[in-house]
Amino acid sequence: MTINDFKDKKVTVMGVGLHGGGVGVIKFLAEQGAKILATDLRKEAELKPSLEALAGLANIEYVLGEHRLADFTSADMVIKNPGVASDS
Repeated sequence: MTINDFKDKKVTVMGVGLHGGGVGVIKFLAEQGAKILATDLRKEAELKPSLEALAGLANIEYVLGEHRLADFTSADMVIKNPGVASDS
């Protein structure tokens, strides 16, 4: 896989997070032209610093406060933030 392989791919990022890992991967994917669905069990208010760091980036949809099965099954690729528990 090369960097160009991310362009126009549907990528679900599980765990926007608060410590930078999710933000970093989302920024990278956005810069490569991926269509990102970022999901986190935390709600918007809890993720405010991370969401502010991602403001202005294109092609990002957020699903916050829940994980939906369809967001994972419809993706070309799923990336789990290392801070997300394995049973989440």
